[in-house]
Amino acid sequence: MSTSAVPADAGVLWPVALQRALARAAHDVKDALNGVSVNLEVVRSRASRRDTAASAVAPFADAAAQQLERLTALLDAVLALGRSERGPADVGITLRRVAALCSASNAASDARVTVRDALDGDSRTSVASDAVRLALTAPLLDAVSSRRGESREAVVCELTGTSDTLVVRLLADRPVPMPAEAAEVLRAAGVRWTEAGHDLSLVFPRA
Repeated sequence: MSTSAVPADAGVLWPVALQRALARAAHDVKDALNGVSVNLEVVRSRASRRDTAASAVAPFADAAAQQLERLTALLDAVLALGRSERGPADVGITLRRVAALCSASNAASDARVTVRDALDGDSRTSVASDAVRLALTAPLLDAVSSRRGESREAVVCELTGTSDTLVVRLLADRPVPMPAEAAEVLRAAGVRWTEAGHDLSLVFPRA
């Protein structure tokens, strides 16, 4: 008699999805760190010369600032998603963190993620935080990953809601299904979804 291998809760699958996202993002972290280091070294070197005009330094300082901003956003997302969350999970905040992490990749052909937040007000849900993170990350990782010979556009995540629910709609240039390995766990956690055409709409009950 065989037994089911389905995990008891999202706490088992979420670390696996996070590890996959971190593996994709590692190159972006190193690239941003290198960009900050190289540009600041140019600034330091040129600024040490008495006859250096500010215009000769400014572009490199701006480039370093941009790389630092990119790195900060990514590391903020990693640190937040890597720790446990107390109280009701916030779908809007989690979505922006997941989008920042999933958008990072070492492949130029991978899609980037944009978030459209049309929700005015509270976006907390009664669904456990690990389940919210898994529900957003598992399909989004598949949506942004490139396939050989493809040219990818941005994946758009739209956040809307009703009086009782919060809805995150993932729009991409190919179908975005809910990964089968996460489906049963997420249903048990209270997440619902519909698939129509290329779009996946995730529905979370409000807290």
